[in-house]
Amino acid sequence: MPNGLNCQLVKLPVVIAEQMASITVENVICPEEQAKKIDHIDVVVRDLEADPHFTTETGCNSPKATIHFGEPQCGPRFIRSITIHGEIHKQIFYVNKHDDVRHMSEDFPFSKNIQLHPPLEVTDPGNTEIDFRNVDVSIDFDLPRPNRLQQVVTVSFLLKIVEQRQFFVEICDVSGATLGIQDESFEDWINNTPALWESQNVCPNPNGRTGQAAALGCCPTLSASLSRNVEGLTGGTTYEMTFWARNSEVPRDRPCGYTLEARISFRDTLGNILNTAQQMISSEQLSTSYRQLRLTGTAPAGTVSANIAFVFTSQPWNTCSALIDDVSFGITNA
Repeated sequence: MPNGLNCQLVKLPVVIAEQMASITVENVICPEEQAKKIDHIDVVVRDLEADPHFTTETGCNSPKATIHFGEPQCGPRFIRSITIHGEIHKQIFYVNKHDDVRHMSEDFPFSKNIQLHPPLEVTDPGNTEIDFRNVDVSIDFDLPRPNRLQQVVTVSFLLKIVEQRQFFVEICDVSGATLGIQDESFEDWINNTPALWESQNVCPNPNGRTGQAAALGCCPTLSASLSRNVEGLTGGTTYEMTFWARNSEVPRDRPCGYTLEARISFRDTLGNILNTAQQMISSEQLSTSYRQLRLTGTAPAGTVSANIAFVFTSQPWNTCSALIDDVSFGITNA
């Protein structure tokens, strides 16, 4: 254990490699009666499994090999190949000589070996797992004769190779830490919504206090909102939301006319609002320079979460938006 720190030994999955791969399986089947044509074939893959093959540069190939005194110790292990096996299940619909649609099923087991170039080094083969992601299957078929159906199935997937490893992590005392949100600077966006937030009539603005800002009122004559849920609150605790706000820059003859409401809604386990703290700011109270504002509220008994929100309400003649940046929410230090 590292000296001088309060640490805990934990075991965590570590992704050591991801590799796209595909296998092709060909087979021929005879329909139960002569077929004029194939109507369609439904195909699925079942019981996909992966068996890695380990080797080592010192000749200790088996992960369970017995090491005797005086023998060279096993060095790092490498995955040089992976055997993929499973079963392809097909539902085949064909048209017989009487123009009737008939059906037959087929289960076809397969096993293929995939080579890794270069080999992948692992620490402990016994703690290595392989998972399949994004599995896709396609089929091509041909009926060269009424009693002979040729099929080629392609299975593609992403191999995710994970090793369980042990780490020391430092245990921190969170009793006096700031919970919730710390200096949200709105750098990550999904379309016109900041990551982890919900919004309406909001867009990124390059004139942030640090980086980008969230502009409420992209269309300045329409209302706008920006909100986010915060979990892990405790009843009887006082929380504080701080943020920086300013008006967007507009020509001198273009007026600003809006109100900005900052709101903290305390909720119970069912999502019911127990109490709300709010602050109203008018556009006249803001300028084109950032100003820090604060809002505090005490969570009632039964509080488990809060919804923090900014609501922008504009006048019909408004021409500017409100810029919000560097939002923090947590236990007040007062």
